[in-house]
Amino acid sequence: MRLVVFGAGAIGSILGAYLARSGHDILLIGKKPQVDAIERDGLRIDGLTNLTVHPRVAENLRSGERSAMVILTVKSYDTEDACYKISRALTPRPILSVQNGLCNLTAMEKGLTKGGWANPRLYIALSVLSWGATLLDYGRIRHAGTGPFLVGDFAGGRAAKRFASLFEGVGISTVFTQDILSAIWRKAIINAAINPVTALYKVPNGEVLAEPLRSQSLALLHEALEVARAEGYRFAEHEMEEEFFRVLERTSANQSSMLQDVTRGKRTELDAISGEILARGAAHGMKLPRTERVVKKLKSQLGQ
Repeated sequence: MRLVVFGAGAIGSILGAYLARSGHDILLIGKKPQVDAIERDGLRIDGLTNLTVHPRVAENLRSGERSAMVILTVKSYDTEDACYKISRALTPRPILSVQNGLCNLTAMEKGLTKGGWANPRLYIALSVLSWGATLLDYGRIRHAGTGPFLVGDFAGGRAAKRFASLFEGVGISTVFTQDILSAIWRKAIINAAINPVTALYKVPNGEVLAEPLRSQSLALLHEALEVARAEGYRFAEHEMEEEFFRVLERTSANQSSMLQDVTRGKRTELDAISGEILARGAAHGMKLPRTERVVKKLKSQLGQ
């Protein structure tokens, strides 16, 4: 099957590599240094997965690309622009978001509609992927951890089961869910608790298990949980705390994606995670002092 993976970062590259290894015709869309490295030496995955593949790569998606489906793996702040480019180049077809943050669905709809797709919700599938991945160098990715891969449709679409079947077929355990928005919120709560703390103090995930970072992160989790409840998602506090500790233990040696971005001097997804929680909390008249403090500190550290 011909597939586009739009976003050749760590996660997009791993998914593209799995698909390419199984014989799918993959086109990876990425930035020039990544594209040049893959064209020259292939795409190499180390760690839990060890393979080298040679997918097609390009900086831009050309009109008329004969792909059956699209996998979107860009950073959340690039979602609208990426979807505009996709909808300008391709007629409507299933598109799966494999991204962090709470605002990707809205950004996808805006971009796809602006580019000419009618009723884009019918083609959108959403997902939650809890894998650890690090860009070691251009063209080289470390696969550091695996976890659940949940996919689901939105607003009557029927694409998610096709994506689930695709990934199952290449050895990636995938679960279809009827409530993908709850799953996205669960991951956002965990990310809002862990990622800003690891980025602020420049520590791997496992360091958050110890004080004083443990208490700071738990306070962030509880504030995010209150916002989720105000939005209609009734997660039990003890279950979210258990998941918080489970994620930290399973990924103790990993650097969060936010820390990786800070280390490389790149823009982070802070606004799409903690910033969005602050915005939604404000809409409900809520005060979130711990979240506001960590966002201010991190932005100040980054010069934003």
